[in-house]
Amino acid sequence: MKIKDLSTSERPRERLLSSGPQALSNGELLAVLLRNGTSSCNVLEMSRGLLAQCGGKLVRLSQMDFSELSRAPGVGPAKAAVLLAAFELGRRFADERAGAPGRIVTGARTIYDMMVPYLKGITHEECWVLLLDKRMRVFARERLGSGTADEVLIEPREVVRLAMSRGARSLILVHNHPAGNPEPSPGDIRQTEALGRTATACGLRLLDHIIVSDDAFYSLSDEKIYNVGVGV
Repeated sequence: MKIKDLSTSERPRERLLSSGPQALSNGELLAVLLRNGTSSCNVLEMSRGLLAQCGGKLVRLSQMDFSELSRAPGVGPAKAAVLLAAFELGRRFADERAGAPGRIVTGARTIYDMMVPYLKGITHEECWVLLLDKRMRVFARERLGSGTADEVLIEPREVVRLAMSRGARSLILVHNHPAGNPEPSPGDIRQTEALGRTATACGLRLLDHIIVSDDAFYSLSDEKIYNVGVGV
C-alpha cells in the first residue's frame, strides 16, 4: 500500500503536523526524513524494516556508516546522507545543550552530559581529557586517542604535559566502554592511579575518571555506577 492510500491520520508527515513530532514512533520519524519508499514498499514499511535490522535501536542505526546505510533496502546514497546528517545534528544539539566548554563541574553527571554526545554509540574505546580552571570551569576538551573495542591506552606524562601547556589547574579523564558495562577494568584503575600520581607531582589535580556506556556511567572518584536519567 502506498502512503497516499493511507488515511490522513496514518500518514507520518500529516501526523507530525497535527500532533507534533513527540507523537510519532521512531519508524514514523524515520519515514518523514526518508520521504518516499520504493515500488515494492512504502516509506513507512521501509523505515520499520531499517529499524528492524538494528533491533529497534537508534543507537545501532547511528553506528551504521555511509556504505552500510546505502546498501540497506530502499535507502541508497541520498537517503543515507540524510540519516547521517540527522544524527550529526542531534549530536551537536546535545553538545550545545550540555554547555561545554565554560560549564562549572558540579559532579559526575555534569561530565557525562558533556561527553555522551561524543561517546555514546561508538564501537571502539576513546579517551578524552577535560581541562579545568581554578573556578572548576571546563575550558578545553581534548581527545587523547582511540583504541580497540575493549582497550585504549594513554601516556600519563603526555596528558599532564598537555594540561600544563594549557594552564589547567585540574583535569578529568573520560573514556567509554562500548560493551555496555561501565565498571572499570584493572587496567583502567592502573591508568587512573598512574595519571593521578603524575598530575600530583606536577601540581595538578586529577578530579575524576568517568567511564561512559550507553545506559550508565561510572565515577572512579565516587566509586559508583550511575544509571542514565538518575541525578548525581
